[in-house]
Amino acid sequence: MKSNFHIAVHQKLIVDCHEKHLGSNDMLNSDLLMLDEVTLQKLILSRNNIVDLPGHLLKRLKHLKSLDLSENVMSEIHTDIFMNLYNLEDLSLSRNNLTSFDDLLLKVLPTLLTLDLSHNRISTIEHTIDRTLMKINSLNLAHNSIINISENFFESLSNLQYLDLSFNKIYSLENVNLIHLNSLKILYINNNFLTSIYMQILPKSLTELHAGYNLITEVYYEQSQMEVLSLEFNQISEIKSNLSKLENLQHLNITGNKISNFTNVVLQNLRILDISYNKLFYIPETVSVKNFPVLIQLNISQNPIQNLTFPADLKFHSFVASNMSMLSTIAKDTFAKLVPPSNVCINLTLSNNEKLSSIHEDALDRLNLCSLDLSNNQLSYIAQKLVLRNTSFTMYKVNLQGNPFKCNCSLQWMLDTMVPKLYSTYPNLLDELRCAWPLQISNMRMVHWYGWKGQVFCTDMSDFNEKLTINVAGVIPDNQVVKFDSSPGLLAVLGTTICVLSILVIVGLIWTQRLYMKRRRVNRKF
Repeated sequence: MKSNFHIAVHQKLIVDCHEKHLGSNDMLNSDLLMLDEVTLQKLILSRNNIVDLPGHLLKRLKHLKSLDLSENVMSEIHTDIFMNLYNLEDLSLSRNNLTSFDDLLLKVLPTLLTLDLSHNRISTIEHTIDRTLMKINSLNLAHNSIINISENFFESLSNLQYLDLSFNKIYSLENVNLIHLNSLKILYINNNFLTSIYMQILPKSLTELHAGYNLITEVYYEQSQMEVLSLEFNQISEIKSNLSKLENLQHLNITGNKISNFTNVVLQNLRILDISYNKLFYIPETVSVKNFPVLIQLNISQNPIQNLTFPADLKFHSFVASNMSMLSTIAKDTFAKLVPPSNVCINLTLSNNEKLSSIHEDALDRLNLCSLDLSNNQLSYIAQKLVLRNTSFTMYKVNLQGNPFKCNCSLQWMLDTMVPKLYSTYPNLLDELRCAWPLQISNMRMVHWYGWKGQVFCTDMSDFNEKLTINVAGVIPDNQVVKFDSSPGLLAVLGTTICVLSILVIVGLIWTQRLYMKRRRVNRKF
């Protein structure tokens, strides 16, 4: 029988049988027996409609280090299948139909380092072995239906460094008993039904906690090695002052909560702060260089902030204020208290603000910009000084697309300087850079006039119909659509022509009808 295996030899011997239709045991037997003498290290049996594996099937593969059984239809784990896999380090059983799991499998596979049980139907995790120490360091239980985990399940997993319990039905961590995981670094518990988090029940070794998309209203902080804390889209209304116990915290994500103020808390190592999608009506004074001396990224998008002015000195490298429904103006002193980072430029994003129609020409004077994104606002005018200022334009990119610009003489500088620069450096930023007024050129891309001579936007717009008929071959791209607007004279001529044609058609029809009737009368005589 010809084998269905596709064997690829790289640094290690790999047999890839992904989607080879090996669903029947007979076919599995016949093909795997051919590997009797091969020192196989990786075997991929994913997506083969495997319901069960014969007990003796893998016993010859004593050198196997990686086994992928994902995307099959297995509903049970029979540990005797794995009995002789003395060197197996990586096992994937994800996307099967497993409904339960106990840790006996870990005892059968003492060398296992990574186990993936995600995307199954597991509802309970059982503890059946003694306190034998397991080597496993990564366990993925995401996308199951787990409600309960045996209290002692984690006692033998003190080497575990990565644990994913996301997308389950866990209501509390108090009975999970994670405190024994002395090596745990990263925990995903997002998309469950947690209402609170007590950090004293978490291992001190934890550096990343991802607990977003729960129902959390309270977080009780304790000293730990935490560097990343994600609490996005919960029900938190207040930041507790004891957050300062997380002295190593570098990344705090609390977007999508109900926070209306920010407690006075000092985080000496915080580098990234995301407080977007909250209830802030102003930028808190506590968000300052004093409290966050090494902050490099700040996101305050989707807050009902009307005045964007910073009340305290602050320093960062990236600032995002997008989708601000109440923001209409950027004043001269809005960024006055920003402390420019030494020898570092700033990425500034003020996009998708439906009411933002005015930015003072001196608003960005003190900022050394890497990039400026003012796209999809309501700006009809923008000052040359705001964009070009005293720095070299080629040093950063500017995105002004999606604004309803009035293309008159005050914006001629965009054609003279900005469009040519973007054309040679960031041409994609010209795709939606269009005029909204006057009507003669409404919705036309500014790049249409790239290479034209003269002050185009300073021209009397009544002359545009004549100018748009000029042949500019070699200047306008082949796929550029040139729009022609009808003059009143042309409309009158067109209307007269249509009327004359209509009369001729009617006369022709009447004459044809009369001729037909005359012939009928002549034919009757015969």
